[in-house]
Amino acid sequence: VPVIEPQDHQSAGIDGDSIHSGKVHSIAFLVQFGQLTGDSVLKLYSGATAGTKTTAKAFRYRLADAAIRTATADTYAAWTTAVAASGLTLTAATYEDKLLIIEILSDEIAITEPWVTLEIDATASELFVSCVAVCEPRYRAHDVPTVIS
Repeated sequence: VPVIEPQDHQSAGIDGDSIHSGKVHSIAFLVQFGQLTGDSVLKLYSGATAGTKTTAKAFRYRLADAAIRTATADTYAAWTTAVAASGLTLTAATYEDKLLIIEILSDEIAITEPWVTLEIDATASELFVSCVAVCEPRYRAHDVPTVIS
């Protein structure tokens, strides 16, 4: 699922496309960072409709061990849990040019708020980022139902 288009989102911050968690078992967000100037905060929210950010959610994440195109860029630190209220601080020196994996299961999302939205705040003055999500579909088929609106 395309979530955030690859470009410099600068200091505007970004809300990714919302994903309906009721149609999948799990969501893995693959967040690819390029230039990152300033320390932004990443949070996941659930809401009753696409784009609605009602409840901040805790989530698990892993960060690549090294920058893209270097040795160990394909190995990752241990899973860590981000607290819902504070999210994950994207320290520029740590996250620049790395891949971040974020995972959340559909049973961690309330049935009344099935839409999940990834948000990166407007702190960073340079924010080259893109994101796709890999979802495990609840109903397997050749052409699965869409999970975005």
